[in-house]
Amino acid sequence: MTETQTAMKGESRGGAPPPVRRRAVVIGCALLAAVASYLVGRSFLEESAARALAVFVVGAVFWATEVLPLFATALLMVAMQVVFLASSGGLAEPMSALGAWMGLAPGPIREIRAGVFFAPFASDIIMLFLGGFLLSAAVVKHGVDSAVAARMLGPFSRSPAMLIGGVMGVSAFFSMWMSNTACAAMMVAIVHPVARRARVGSRLPAALMVAAAFGANIGGIGTPIGSPPNAIAFEALRRSGFAITFVDWMAFGVPLAALMLAVAWAIVLRVMPCAADERVAPIASQGRIGRRGWMTIAIGLITIGLWLTGGWHGLSSGAVALLAAAALTAFGLLDRHDVDTIDWNVLILIWGGLAISEGMRESGLGEAIAGLPVDRLGGGWMIGVVVAVLAIGLSTFMSNTAAAGLLVPMALALGIAGREEVAIVAALACSLAMALPVSTPPNAIAYATGRVPLGSMARAGALVAAAGVVVVTVGYRVVLPMVLGAATPGTP
Repeated sequence: MTETQTAMKGESRGGAPPPVRRRAVVIGCALLAAVASYLVGRSFLEESAARALAVFVVGAVFWATEVLPLFATALLMVAMQVVFLASSGGLAEPMSALGAWMGLAPGPIREIRAGVFFAPFASDIIMLFLGGFLLSAAVVKHGVDSAVAARMLGPFSRSPAMLIGGVMGVSAFFSMWMSNTACAAMMVAIVHPVARRARVGSRLPAALMVAAAFGANIGGIGTPIGSPPNAIAFEALRRSGFAITFVDWMAFGVPLAALMLAVAWAIVLRVMPCAADERVAPIASQGRIGRRGWMTIAIGLITIGLWLTGGWHGLSSGAVALLAAAALTAFGLLDRHDVDTIDWNVLILIWGGLAISEGMRESGLGEAIAGLPVDRLGGGWMIGVVVAVLAIGLSTFMSNTAAAGLLVPMALALGIAGREEVAIVAALACSLAMALPVSTPPNAIAYATGRVPLGSMARAGALVAAAGVVVVTVGYRVVLPMVLGAATPGTP
């Protein structure tokens, strides 16, 4: 996963755009692949489904190669679906006329409104993320995050192993509610004095930086707002007619995150062992929390409480997030500059993933995918393994949000029982790819300190990813059916 900026988990390494020649080659190859997929698809798909397949191919190539900024590709996906698929408000019919003029004899198109592709940007999950971004911005602005984190880490300063585990756990906790990028940067800053005062030759500095990064990566899977892949799956499930609540997600997300943290802690201690008798410098105080900080904490706690009790009061998670955003701005805890600087590009990226899901469903491409003989993979266990490995593999080298945007709609389109669980597996596994500095923004932050050898990060990250495949697959077959069995079918 890679991108220019991220805010709620998962996107960004930045960097210069690819050279013009490479961009031209990639774009040309993507267009040729799209045309080829359309021409081949017309032999066994409806006209609208063949067009949706071509758009999907363009998005997959562009997101995988980052030939355009990720949010730009997301906007392109929405625009292309409006142009090629929408018969009302789009250009689907003129495109058919153009195809007939070229001798392609296109078939009938489905009645699809352009608004279908615009609606996800006003969906409950986008509002949930918008409120979460603003709450995170207030927490950082008023120093709540660093002050609370430093206090939480104090009891863990008795030994290197405890401190490494404490850093990982505190990082994971904050990552459930705020940007993993900001979380990792905060934790690295807090433990930097400890790393600087470690003895020469100690592995403690590297272990602390990796713990901060891995904790931020893993913690995000615990809540729907913890990472954009979670958001895509959460909203796609709701739009496909399956009701899932904030608490439902936490019921399997938090135990999974806790188990993965324990596994990651053991792996980091194994790959980067520290002497048990090594002295650990005390965690420095990060200052007092002011009046505005306490106001932010109050609003945050009320917001989390309302998210967790949605089944009682009936407010959607998005509505609760908007109420929190209104309170933060009304009380002057955030100003216009703060609102301007949140990561709108992440919201656009989520929108693109949800729009692809809509296009697959409305065009009939989803129905075609449902007919694929996936049962030949050998049963539910093997499907879970294949999806988890594919998700982690893609997310190691490309944006985890983009990977989820491609995999979640395909999983929901499968013609198998329990496809909702497969979609959740795809989203969760996308957050467990952390073998390389470019795999996640927290990894990049940790590696940029200069204290983490690339080989150590790669070994630890690869082992965590391998363990993640096992844990997610077991959760898919054992935990998810129990948790989601209590959820009731909803209406899209």
